[in-house]
Amino acid sequence: MLHLLFRLGQETFAVPAGDIQAVLPLAELESLALAPPAVAGLLRYQGRFVPVLDVGVIHSGTPAARVISTRIVLVRATEQETLLGLLVERAMEMLDLHDRQVLAPAFLGPGHEWLAPTLYDTELGLVRPIDWRALLTREIESLAVANDA
Repeated sequence: MLHLLFRLGQETFAVPAGDIQAVLPLAELESLALAPPAVAGLLRYQGRFVPVLDVGVIHSGTPAARVISTRIVLVRATEQETLLGLLVERAMEMLDLHDRQVLAPAFLGPGHEWLAPTLYDTELGLVRPIDWRALLTREIESLAVANDA
């Protein structure tokens, strides 16, 4: 299955291409006072606001660097057209992933439910898919739905 690859530190992660609505260059985000640290802000996209989560903050507490390869990956969060933005670094290539290996739950650790329990061995090294749906809390989803109404 085809995936968009991105890097966090020295690790490579992947988002299934079939889940992606759009891959956008870094844009100005509207800040939200009192939002959790992982919420980078709201993106104005096609007449509505889309919540954007900083995957770097979720992963290690370090915000994504604002570099030329930093992207906002829009994924379709629900069948009701709700979108979620993922702010990721070094999102520069697509790769067809196969030959997966399933990790034991102990390798994921608490608080890392957003990491899929699989690994792919590729010519680029190990790649871990993310389960971005695990990041879609009720609060984040309600934020996305509220501005669609």
